[in-house]
Amino acid sequence: MPSPHLVDAIDHLDPSSFKGEAFRHIAAEWHPLSGAGARSQGGRWNPSESFSTVYLALSEETAIEEFRRMARRAGRSPEEFVPRRIYRVELALREVLDLTGPQEGLPDALAELDFQADDLAPTQAVGEAAQYLGREAIMAPSATGIGNVLAVFTDRLQPDSLIESKDFRTWTAAPVGLVVTDSGSASPPGGRTRR
Repeated sequence: MPSPHLVDAIDHLDPSSFKGEAFRHIAAEWHPLSGAGARSQGGRWNPSESFSTVYLALSEETAIEEFRRMARRAGRSPEEFVPRRIYRVELALREVLDLTGPQEGLPDALAELDFQADDLAPTQAVGEAAQYLGREAIMAPSATGIGNVLAVFTDRLQPDSLIESKDFRTWTAAPVGLVVTDSGSASPPGGRTRR
């Protein structure tokens, strides 16, 4: 049973909808929409041995940064994880817990979350409560500090919701991440900004 305090806090927030595309990097042998690995190993928004969760990035740049962070946390070079596929996924969801907006007005238990912390217990507890309440996903800032992510609870998808893999590209070499400038803003290498 999830924390009653968190269940109450999330239940008092109106769910958001999300329609658009997202990106997922994954080893070629895995199904692009499988949440089995997260179900057994856990992730930022679900504990191990819990429920299937598909982790997506809302931009390709965020997916690249998430990939590079994964390699760093594993103590390995990004090159050791290629070839790898990056999938483009189309989504239409109606019951999303959106944590990307201003923190004012959020219950303290949610406003005080540290999205970049190595201790995943607080965010996992929020994920358990949201999944318990039937939320289809959590949208939150990426742990990389660049962009937003979407954690989709596949067992909570509504009959008219959509999560569909559209296409993919294969990374045959580790993708180059964003360059963070002294001002804290990020841009692709070479100073170019994508639209």
